[in-house]
Amino acid sequence: LVSGTTAQDLTVDNINTTSINSGQTGRKNFIINGACAIDQRNGGAAVTSGYAIDRTHIEGFSGGGTGTAQRVTDSPSGFYYSLKVTVTGTDTSLAAADFYTLRHIIEGSNIAHLGFGASGGTSVTLSFFVKSSVTGTFCAGLGNGSNNRTMPKEYTINATNTWEKKTLTFPADTTGTWGADANRGFSIRWCMGCGSTRQGTADQYNGGESHGTSNQTNLFATNAATFQITGLQLEAGTTATDFEHRSIGEELALCQRYYYLVGSQARDGNVSFNLGLGALNTSNSAFMHFSFPTEMRATPTLDHTNGADYYRFFNDGGGANLDGAFTIWNPTRVQSFASCTLDSSLTAGGAVFGNFNDNSAKLGFSAEL
Repeated sequence: LVSGTTAQDLTVDNINTTSINSGQTGRKNFIINGACAIDQRNGGAAVTSGYAIDRTHIEGFSGGGTGTAQRVTDSPSGFYYSLKVTVTGTDTSLAAADFYTLRHIIEGSNIAHLGFGASGGTSVTLSFFVKSSVTGTFCAGLGNGSNNRTMPKEYTINATNTWEKKTLTFPADTTGTWGADANRGFSIRWCMGCGSTRQGTADQYNGGESHGTSNQTNLFATNAATFQITGLQLEAGTTATDFEHRSIGEELALCQRYYYLVGSQARDGNVSFNLGLGALNTSNSAFMHFSFPTEMRATPTLDHTNGADYYRFFNDGGGANLDGAFTIWNPTRVQSFASCTLDSSLTAGGAVFGNFNDNSAKLGFSAEL
């Protein structure tokens, strides 16, 4: 016995059995960046499409309405950030194909052991905090990567502008194809409005892409309406346990498997932020080498913003700006080159040093699902 304890202290009733009951060992949360802490692309700026934070994106503001999504410092106790959607233009009459949805895709390699698509699979439980200016019935759903097996579940937002925790359990699907490799495994959706084409029956796996049910509240019917989520967690079993907080370094590394940002002036406001080292194969043609901090999910594509004087290069021949765009060259999952043409000549054959030269400049590598 440990000093100061007795046999009575070690009875089953006094042992924390949460991890035993949930069947979890090691990391339990299949969702990456569930606390909304990492936002490599935007640094908290509002966007109208694409990734609003790392790993969770706007699947679509698809219809007559418009909106923005961004990371904000408004959250329930125990969190600092949330992802906030704001309606900027209304859609009061949803067409059949309209949908307003956030989506988080989980790599099949991370959920293969759950056994979806066969008998004997493991149920999963989704929990999250939500806050909205509009009350009513909302939906969150679980689907496969092919979007032909999807289960929407309903939950109620009871009070306006109040953080509420929601818990939804999804039984394992016994049929269908569920990814078990480095491609799409699960798709998790938070619906804010959808027309009949994207509606399905609650609490069952539908044979199409169901974002919600016919009871789903249309957030986009109300101008300036807001919808916020954080504390996103998907875990094995039928019980929602406390949110798993990971260190910021670990969370960033997990995100960088799918997206690696070399640099962004929005991140630190420093217009001399280093791009890196490269070489000149001609007097006005340079190439840069980039090593990724973690092996990416797949061979990446280049994601960069370009404009006049966004990037500047130096060697003993002086300085020159990028003329045109970068071109990805010889990428692998661990490294890549990017080549570019300069607007004036430097000393051919020598090393070159690159800087970001504008607050809007961004260069990243994407291997998103």
